[in-house]
Amino acid sequence: MMARRVVAVALLSLLIFPLATPVSAEWEEDAWLSNIIGPERLSLGDEFGCHGMPVHDSSSNNTEINSCRDYLTNRINASKWGSEPISYGVDSGKNDQTYFTSIRDAGFLLIDSNEDELIDTHHGLSVINYNGGSLEKNIGSKQQFDDALESGSDLVNFFWMARDHDVIVRPETELIESIESTNAWFTTWGEHYSYRSIYGNFSVIDNDLGYWDVEFNNEDTESWLVPVTSSFKSLGANVVSVEDEFNFINELESNEPHLKEGWRQEGNTLFLTLYPNKQVRVNFDRSEIADVIQEPCENFNGHNFSITVAGHHTNDLFDWSRRWDDSIMRFTWLIEPRELDGFSWFLPSIAVFLALAAPVAIIYLVKTDRRAQQMVSVFDSLDGVRFGEE
Repeated sequence: MMARRVVAVALLSLLIFPLATPVSAEWEEDAWLSNIIGPERLSLGDEFGCHGMPVHDSSSNNTEINSCRDYLTNRINASKWGSEPISYGVDSGKNDQTYFTSIRDAGFLLIDSNEDELIDTHHGLSVINYNGGSLEKNIGSKQQFDDALESGSDLVNFFWMARDHDVIVRPETELIESIESTNAWFTTWGEHYSYRSIYGNFSVIDNDLGYWDVEFNNEDTESWLVPVTSSFKSLGANVVSVEDEFNFINELESNEPHLKEGWRQEGNTLFLTLYPNKQVRVNFDRSEIADVIQEPCENFNGHNFSITVAGHHTNDLFDWSRRWDDSIMRFTWLIEPRELDGFSWFLPSIAVFLALAAPVAIIYLVKTDRRAQQMVSVFDSLDGVRFGEE
């Protein structure tokens, strides 16, 4: 009897132990981040950054920020230009020095802001403001977009959320149509930041033989190495082709919206976009080239301004991105795992019931089996009894 009790208690303890163990995670991961939707958005040119983690108030800044970075990098690259994330969405109300220091120590280079005072306290981080406002219906407006363009800003930044708690958010149709019909460079936070960090003059060798050898030298170690554009004015010749060691470089349209290597000529000006540390040969239709003026372009392909959109608190990539499958806009998805719903006793109650019932059922089966064996023994003993008639 004592042995059976020991076995029952041991089984009960093993079944209850997982329920008594503290839960270490208060969030669930977004499977779309690493499956189907995430890779598709990455190949289009979107970027993935961080917007924090659902954590206890007692958690430190370092814990929250590093956990979000690790959550992201374990599932997807930040961009087609680089694997490590450099964009971080700042929580409203957090503007102390230790918070920004923790962001910078985690490897992030760029943060957002709706507060003017944050610009003076960003502690080595670049700051991007939402001068375009929201894409949400009845909140975003075409007028605010027009005002941002008229102000002369060369970067217009919007934000987007697919849900506000349980409420489905819809985009402002007139604003979206106005944005997508604009001739601009549609980019992401990190891509734009990296471009601005490394752009500059190209080195040019002209041997008076009807071609140039051009190279863009840059070894920036923090930002991503992205293609950048430089313009060459007063050419006095037409470009026939641009080629590297292996292939011809594609000719771009004047309204090409997405960052890529290439070239285009507009009148007497050549716009040449090259990867860092890559050499190309520019072939002209004549051997004598006039003295040209080279000017680095602040925006890709000679565009006058650029447009970015940040997806706030992206905890369901499918839900956040499904309206933008055919959009020309490119998004910086600020990832935040979905917080788990409130604790429910339903499943644990079932587990406890099963934990209590299992040992009882086992003991009952053992006792039943013993009775059956005893009865079989009795019938077996009858075989040895001989009756008088026999």
